[in-house]
Amino acid sequence: MGITDEKTLGGKRVLLVALPGYPTGIIRQMEALGACVDYINDKPNDGFICKTLGRLQIAIYQKVIDKYYFKRIDELKCNHYDYILVIRGEYTTINALIRMKDVFPEAKRVLYMWDGLHKQNTKGMEKKWDYYDKVYTFDRIDYEENKSKLSFLPLYYYGEYLPKDTKESNAADFKYDVSFIGTGHADRVKVVKEVMKQCKKNGKKTFQYTFMPHFLVYLKNKLLNRDFRGVKKSEVHFQMLSFEQLYKVYSDSRCIVDVENPGQHGLTMRSIETIGLKRKFITTNKDIVNYDFYNPNNIMVIDRIKPVVDVSFFEKPYEELPCDIYEKYSLKNWVLQVLN
Repeated sequence: MGITDEKTLGGKRVLLVALPGYPTGIIRQMEALGACVDYINDKPNDGFICKTLGRLQIAIYQKVIDKYYFKRIDELKCNHYDYILVIRGEYTTINALIRMKDVFPEAKRVLYMWDGLHKQNTKGMEKKWDYYDKVYTFDRIDYEENKSKLSFLPLYYYGEYLPKDTKESNAADFKYDVSFIGTGHADRVKVVKEVMKQCKKNGKKTFQYTFMPHFLVYLKNKLLNRDFRGVKKSEVHFQMLSFEQLYKVYSDSRCIVDVENPGQHGLTMRSIETIGLKRKFITTNKDIVNYDFYNPNNIMVIDRIKPVVDVSFFEKPYEELPCDIYEKYSLKNWVLQVLN
């Protein structure tokens, strides 16, 4: 399937299992390619307790998740699916996967992991791989270490949210010189604050929006994460920005900052979004130099322990990439590849 194909999925039916939020754009893209899509939330509800008990894989709660999946599958049992695409797969139990295979025997079952195997929430994920026909990972290192079982496919950017004009403007035209929008975890807030501090010191305009999914998560970090103890409640937000708001800030920024999870090698959504937005990028992910879109004029790699921002990076204009690179990392191409 080529990235220029239209209605490639015409007549196909897809069952998408994923966490809320991100599937909206994926579903729209699949439908634009001609598919009929049904959706299942990857867990019974989005509450803090459900998320915590599911992540801890407590046996009694696993039965609750099984019951939830069996009910949803039973509601859809009359449908014929060509593909079942599970994104992340953290809460999707083996019993649920077996039930899907029994009820939808002709469907090709695909798992896409956008978390690295080092993370707590991917614990035991390898045991589920055999219940899928194909398993993709966004992490290049995980792929290199498991080539016989995994396929490699980086994340994507949403074309529908891109500003009409993504060309590089004069520095004075940008509302912000550097911006960060992301969840506060591990040492991310500490590193971002240091980057912003250096940028402000050099007269750069900054924007920072740190999201926390729940006040209890904030308290947990305050108590257990020494890198978080200096973070005030007024410095975090408990309301996630919409994709429209997020892309608006990014399009108003000359440069975007990213700090990946410690130990993570796969490129975050933010990393790929800068491609579509045609914005400069500051990141702590050293593996980015191994990707085909890496350009030191557009991307600055900094050390997360001792981050140093070279302000001359802001003086150089963004350099356009080949057209096929922009197409390669689009959501459209991601959908065609993951269902290939």
